[in-house]
Amino acid sequence: MANINSITGSQYWGLFVLFLSVFLIASDFTAFSPALPAIAKDFSVRISFVHWVVNAYALAYGVIIVTSGRLADIYGREKIFLIGIFIFSLSSLLGGLANEVKVLLIARALMGLGGALAWSAMLGMAYTLLPSDRAEFVGGFILAALGVATACGPVIGGVLSDFLSWRWILFVNIPIAILVVAFYGLKYPKEKYEKKEERIDYLGVLTLSLSLFLFLLALDFMTGKTTSGTLVVYLLVVSLISTISFIIIESHMADDALIPASLVSNRVFMVSAVSVFFVAIAFFAILVYIPLLFISVHHYSAFQAGLALLPAMVSSGIFAFVSGAIHERLGPKLLLCSGALAMSLGLFMLSVHGNHIVYPVFVPGMLLIGIGLGIFSPAAVTAAITSVESSKSSLSGAVVYMFRFLGGAVGLGINSAILASAPDIATGVNRALLVDGFIVLIGFLLSLVLFQGKANN
Repeated sequence: MANINSITGSQYWGLFVLFLSVFLIASDFTAFSPALPAIAKDFSVRISFVHWVVNAYALAYGVIIVTSGRLADIYGREKIFLIGIFIFSLSSLLGGLANEVKVLLIARALMGLGGALAWSAMLGMAYTLLPSDRAEFVGGFILAALGVATACGPVIGGVLSDFLSWRWILFVNIPIAILVVAFYGLKYPKEKYEKKEERIDYLGVLTLSLSLFLFLLALDFMTGKTTSGTLVVYLLVVSLISTISFIIIESHMADDALIPASLVSNRVFMVSAVSVFFVAIAFFAILVYIPLLFISVHHYSAFQAGLALLPAMVSSGIFAFVSGAIHERLGPKLLLCSGALAMSLGLFMLSVHGNHIVYPVFVPGMLLIGIGLGIFSPAAVTAAITSVESSKSSLSGAVVYMFRFLGGAVGLGINSAILASAPDIATGVNRALLVDGFIVLIGFLLSLVLFQGKANN
């Protein structure tokens, strides 16, 4: 562990800039969870549609995160970081001023693009800010910043929604972004930039984006009463064609693909990443549908609904540190399996409460989900990254994030279809949580049956 006293003043300022940046991007994402009912009311859209406010961000973030890392290598981390912050803040202003829901969704997609650019560059900047022997300190610092931002997001979003407007969740991003850029320009230690030769898989990004967007759009249309069944079939067919095209393109791009061939052939990496995909489905569902249940069914305020998420958010952060500390002693497989199993059990507990729930009854399931997520996530990321050569660690980390956000986007599409087909919101949320519990069990079984050997080879 690095001696914190040996860190220079300029490096402290650099860490402060990175903390603000992590808080800006991560808190915004979770802040929207208690605000979705208010957004649905403002734009007069059905509650099962409003998940696109989260999904537009998640899809854009997920498909661009790997490419953004390569762009940072080509054009310089700090340049891509500033471009990402600029896009994120400008899109926040656009979304906050939106008078139509489609404008808000476009703004959220652009925010996902900006967030991905800033995040991938920021990780590289963090690990070059301090010497390599302090990597453990840097990693812990980023995890701590991420945990604080994720936990604070729903509470901040609830307060702003109740006392001002959901639009202020977007507006407050602008002064924070200005602070980030100002402190970066004044205080951040500049790094030497060495351009790398990289190929960008633009066709892979395009076909994957089109495939997932059309699939999720078809799911949404399936629940609409005025949508033609023929249109849904067309959307699914074009989505399938795009998926096949993506696979063909990836096979020709080899190690320049979104998911490089060397990672596809790595069993430890792929089992970890695919498990993350399934677990993310439940995590995103908790963020969106638990506040919805409390606000729409049990008449909580947005602030109270944000507070209701704290048991899961806080326990997840605490057990993430526990998981990291015992990873070497217990090994990744035990942590992956126990984390996914705990999450699944927590989801099953929440799904049986019905319409007459009182909050204390809800807490044990939330705690179990948070504990499971905290144990699972660091173990999965560590197993994936340490299963590849050190020169590919940043790339492998980005691919895992891609699986996480795309899993969450697909999960929200599935859950919204379940919600829309239910007779009422409470029944729909309960059914969605039950289905999510079984989906997380798939992640558990993948880790149990297919994960073999140690992560580092």
